[in-house]
Amino acid sequence: QLDACLSEIFVLLNREVDLYRYSPGFPEFTVRICQRLRKYSKETKNGKYRAYSRGCIELCEKYSAEATKARSKLNEAPKDIKRLEALKPSNVPSMRERYEASIAKEKRLEQASQPALSDAAKKRARSEATKQKDERDDDEPKSKKAKKKKQKKEKVEVNQKDLENVDALEEDDEVQEGIDWDSDD
Repeated sequence: QLDACLSEIFVLLNREVDLYRYSPGFPEFTVRICQRLRKYSKETKNGKYRAYSRGCIELCEKYSAEATKARSKLNEAPKDIKRLEALKPSNVPSMRERYEASIAKEKRLEQASQPALSDAAKKRARSEATKQKDERDDDEPKSKKAKKKKQKKEKVEVNQKDLENVDALEEDDEVQEGIDWDSDD
């Protein structure tokens, strides 16, 4: 599970870096990312994740250099620019299109990495899943209805004598006045 989690983190991080690469503030955005990835790369003993982090660092540095170069051609300071993708060339697709393309690519890769199942195995898996679903559906409604009925019955039971006891409001409190709560005694 940890392996799948860390792999997904690096996929998402690379996707994020790729999406914001045309932002004028990209170099500042990646400074902290690179710092944390360098620290992680030094601390981890797993070569696979060290390679992932180095790849992401190299990608950040490459895109940062491009953004800095393109930013130098702007007339305004990066903080004054209102457009998110001010550095994007006209022939490059928009952020949404790049995002959808990366999602589609990941889905294709995921499907390609799945083991191929025979038709008989697929049918067995479907029939077992429907049986389990039917069993759960049969069990759940009965237990939920029974619980709701019990809860309603418990809520309805109220002691009428307590409600009619108006004299309780006029009784004196049993609290003694003058107790010093600050003392250790």
